[in-house]
Amino acid sequence: MKRAGFTMIELIFVIVILGILSAVALPKFIGVSDQAKAGKCKSFVGTLNRTVLPAIWSDAVLNDPENVADAFTADAITNQITVPSDCGEASDYADAIGGTSFTLTFGDNTYTVEQDVAPSVNESPVLKFSQD
Repeated sequence: MKRAGFTMIELIFVIVILGILSAVALPKFIGVSDQAKAGKCKSFVGTLNRTVLPAIWSDAVLNDPENVADAFTADAITNQITVPSDCGEASDYADAIGGTSFTLTFGDNTYTVEQDVAPSVNESPVLKFSQD
């Protein structure tokens, strides 16, 4: 006589195996969205350091080498960058260039955006994105 279907023991084994797999895999996916948001903001700070800030800096050095830091006002930064969602406001970045750091929180982690190199005639400003 041929049997169709699975026995109770076979079903229990499958359920146990699926439970073990989900117990191993689930912690890997918790916090992935927070890590992605932090990565997006870190990339944005890197892009600012490589593209926008040197361009603003060079204009400032050409126009008024005595007052380079004054070129990095909130208005100048706000008009030249578009900040991705969840990464703060343009005025926050202008403040960070001026020496006032700000924090971003994703899940349980806090990150700080702060001035790493102050704008001067010799150097473009650089921002640092770091985890607290």
